[in-house]
Amino acid sequence: MAQLDIWRIQAFIRLGSLISKLQGAANKNDELVDSLIRVLSNLPPRPTDKPPYAGLFSVSDVKVGRQGAANRLQELAGKLQGSVNDKDGLVDNALRALSNLPDRPAGKQPYAGLFPTSTMLLLTPQQILAIAPEASTSRINALTPYLNRTMVEFNVSTPLRQAHFLAQIAHESDRFNALEEYASGEDYEGRDDLGNVYSGDGVRFKGRGLIQVTGRTNYIACGKALGMDLINNPTQLASPDLASRSAGWFWATNQLNGDADNDDVRTVTRVINGGYNGLDDRIQLLQAAKRVLKP
Repeated sequence: MAQLDIWRIQAFIRLGSLISKLQGAANKNDELVDSLIRVLSNLPPRPTDKPPYAGLFSVSDVKVGRQGAANRLQELAGKLQGSVNDKDGLVDNALRALSNLPDRPAGKQPYAGLFPTSTMLLLTPQQILAIAPEASTSRINALTPYLNRTMVEFNVSTPLRQAHFLAQIAHESDRFNALEEYASGEDYEGRDDLGNVYSGDGVRFKGRGLIQVTGRTNYIACGKALGMDLINNPTQLASPDLASRSAGWFWATNQLNGDADNDDVRTVTRVINGGYNGLDDRIQLLQAAKRVLKP
């Protein structure tokens, strides 16, 4: 089951990427995506007089509809659970069509020909709470699916990498209890080094996410990488989804998997913190993560 769950995560990540690359006027690929969303959402088929996405998002601009579709599919990703079923087949078919690949061979399980076999383990809320028992149980329950998705997306794929990643984000987020920093952000006002060049930027672009992204420049870079408008909607970075993915983006951008592979907590800390603040606590969390994950 774990392999199927990983493939499902990879499938929805790839769907989002493929939809973002669709261009021009609405076409058969848009019709396919619209149909897939309707099936996964248990909605009736698209009325014949409506263009793709119009009946889902009340939009007339196909570009806006595509962005809405990509976002909606990420929301629907967790709906596929349990054993492989017909909806998995539809997702597989959509991936192949959007990728201009041949049909799935007869007898092949959905996703098997699209993604390699993985030995990665998906974590449970109980495991994360064992690493950071001070965390809110409800918060961990909300975060866990997004943390797993993030670790799949950014290849935090071994127990040692996961241990380092979870230790660092647990420290940075006050044991997952703060998805945005407690301070107002006024101290960042006028910080040119953070790109805060407009009045109010300090508060608007305060630290958010599990590795706190701070400042206009970093919000722009993170939003571009994740396909989200964080300049006009900065507070969404504190949602469980983007709080997790932004941490994965920072981790991957700074190539921290390699330092984790070397079990180099000092370098990982320096890159994230800019120094060694909280090093002892990070080490304690890493030790707890290793006890749970047994790398």
